[in-house]
Amino acid sequence: MNHTSRHTQAVIDLDALVKNYQYIDNLASKSNTIAVIKADAYGHDASKVAQALSSKVTLFAVGFIDEALALRNDGISKTVLILEGPFKESDFELAQENDFSLMLHSDYQIKWLRSMTPEFSGDIWLKVDTGMNRLGFQVEQVDSIMSQLTAQQRKKLVLCSHFSTAEQVDSAKPLEQLAKLKKLVSQYGCQFSMANSAGILNWPTSHGDHTRLGLALYGISPIGENPLSQPLIPVMTLQANIIAIHTVKIGEYVGYGDIWQAQRETILATVAIGYADGYPRNTKSGTPVSIKGAIAPVVGRVSMDMITVDITDLENVIIGDIVELWGKNISIDIVAQNSDTINYELLTRVSKRVPKVIAS
Repeated sequence: MNHTSRHTQAVIDLDALVKNYQYIDNLASKSNTIAVIKADAYGHDASKVAQALSSKVTLFAVGFIDEALALRNDGISKTVLILEGPFKESDFELAQENDFSLMLHSDYQIKWLRSMTPEFSGDIWLKVDTGMNRLGFQVEQVDSIMSQLTAQQRKKLVLCSHFSTAEQVDSAKPLEQLAKLKKLVSQYGCQFSMANSAGILNWPTSHGDHTRLGLALYGISPIGENPLSQPLIPVMTLQANIIAIHTVKIGEYVGYGDIWQAQRETILATVAIGYADGYPRNTKSGTPVSIKGAIAPVVGRVSMDMITVDITDLENVIIGDIVELWGKNISIDIVAQNSDTINYELLTRVSKRVPKVIAS
């Protein structure tokens, strides 16, 4: 029996998702904008995100083939690009059966590809390492790799690389990386893909044949405070309800470790969310939350299931009121900064015990 008694939930605004996609897609209008929905669509529910975008997207991207198969099981029929390529030789067969495109980055994958009989006829992307030093063939290896592909495999081949500093507008490295990839593209006459979200926004010459839209799709700017002509709309609102209200006296401590002490008589609200739900344990006192449109600070240490919030300066707050931890009123970037982490991590570590609810 499915039963939910807490009001702790991640509310997913699919209308905002579609608007973000359309806006970014328009910025790179000559490119095919791929929707990256790996890691359960950055914690937003990959199937629901894919369903919402299916009429607009020609290609989705995920991390590995298990994520792609889950989409097929949920009825998603669009082509899916596997960003980390095959983990097993048998993944080539699964890819061919399910219309998955494979990104190849290592010699062992090329060996598996060549051993297939009949030859693999799905779309192939080659990952080239232009300076990220994480995955990909070295630039000087590409000629050898190309010679091992059949004419049919080369026909729709996409050369791909990944920026390491795309969010840094004053960095020279993105253009250096792009130049390395474009030289290969010119040499082999292939399609190419370089731009992630920050690349789309900061480096228009990197748009190429395909862009890979990740973080910005979910309404979070990857370029910090740089103004956009149209603000991105946060797709996820993490929220929970107040389950207790009480008053502590001057000098009393709150929470584990006695790390916060009341400097005045303080009214506290206890909220039903904690680090087991994905709200970071190391979130600092003073981190804002939103209650009825007003801002209040978290105080004391985050517990497994609860946090405490100072509501002394708020009016008419009652048990049951909804508290926004991040979303349209509280920037996830502020929470990330106050937790010594990044927005990507916060989104993707919202736990399974937090229901994903579609905004009405």
